[in-house]
Amino acid sequence: MTLHLNLWQDMIDLCFSLEQDHFTFKSELLNGASIGEHLRHSYEFYFCLLNGKETGIINYEKRERDRMLETDLLYAIDRMQALQKQLQPEIIDAPLQLCSKEAAVEVVSTSFGRELVYCLDHAIHHQALIKIGLKELDRAQLVNEHFGVAYSTIRYRM
Repeated sequence: MTLHLNLWQDMIDLCFSLEQDHFTFKSELLNGASIGEHLRHSYEFYFCLLNGKETGIINYEKRERDRMLETDLLYAIDRMQALQKQLQPEIIDAPLQLCSKEAAVEVVSTSFGRELVYCLDHAIHHQALIKIGLKELDRAQLVNEHFGVAYSTIRYRM
C-alpha cells in the first residue's frame, strides 16, 4: 500500500501548492484538459475499485465523474485524503469481475490486487500529463523529478 499512499500524498502535496486557477487551467498541451480533470480521472479509478471490492464487480466506465473534483481544489484535497484513509488498512486480495465494453467478452475475471496495480500505473500516467500542464504553467518545480515516472523506471535509472 505504501506506493499508493505515496502517489496520493504527492497529488495532495501538489494541490496544496497550487492556486485554484492553476488547478482548473485548460491546458493547450493537454487538448484543453486541466490538472483537476486528470486528478479526478485518477481518483475515480481508485474509487471504482474500492467500491468494486464490496460488490465484487468493477466497471471503470460507470465512474461518477464528479465535476467538483476537477473544479474545487479544497474539495479535491478532502476527497484524496479520504481515499488515502481507505487505502491504509491492509487490503486482502480477492477475486473480482471487471465489466468492460473493450474486452472480448463484457465481463473478465480479475483480482483486487491486479486492479490495484492497474490503478497505480494509470494514475502515474496521469501524473505525467499533469506534469506537462505544470510545465505549461511554469510550475513544474512544484513536483519532484519522480512525479509521473513509473516506479519500475525509477528503479531502472538507479
